[in-house]
Amino acid sequence: MNTKNNDKPHFNIADVIIIIVIVAMITALGLRIYNVFGRDTQTDKIRIEFRVTGISGDSISLKEEAKLYSVADDSYVGYLEEFEVADTVQYAYNKNGELVKATVPGKKTVTGTLVINCTKTEKGFYLGGTKLLSEGSTLALYTATRELEFEIVKITEITKDSENSNTAKTTAGTTAVSSTSATTASVN
Repeated sequence: MNTKNNDKPHFNIADVIIIIVIVAMITALGLRIYNVFGRDTQTDKIRIEFRVTGISGDSISLKEEAKLYSVADDSYVGYLEEFEVADTVQYAYNKNGELVKATVPGKKTVTGTLVINCTKTEKGFYLGGTKLLSEGSTLALYTATRELEFEIVKITEITKDSENSNTAKTTAGTTAVSSTSATTASVN
């Protein structure tokens, strides 16, 4: 605040801007603290069906029940439940101009399921309280042997009652049965 010769304080535009910036910073800090500590810290388990395309067939090196860690903060998030390895398929035009299905030499596609610990809110499931998990988005995770970008295909909530019966409640409210007899591939 500046004072004139008559010693009456008054605000100028710089003082107002400084006060607005300080209030904005305090509000942002308060929201950040609320987002981290103010939410329900109870974790829920979800099952994520995933797809990873275009991996070199020689370096997949995944194992079932492998622990998964977040690339963002190195925290444990869950485990790889099961997976299958297949050839990567692309569509291309042949010499007659017809669209045909072709395999990509040396590249594989991995599909399967992950079991992830997350926080459930009204808006959906959050990994680590900050990353919203949604179908179509990617999830950067790593195991003891490799780092991958998992594309989320489907998210289902694992309810406490269904953990033993192998059923899961989907986010839409319908019931789906998880396949425990699916053939999985183990590539070393």
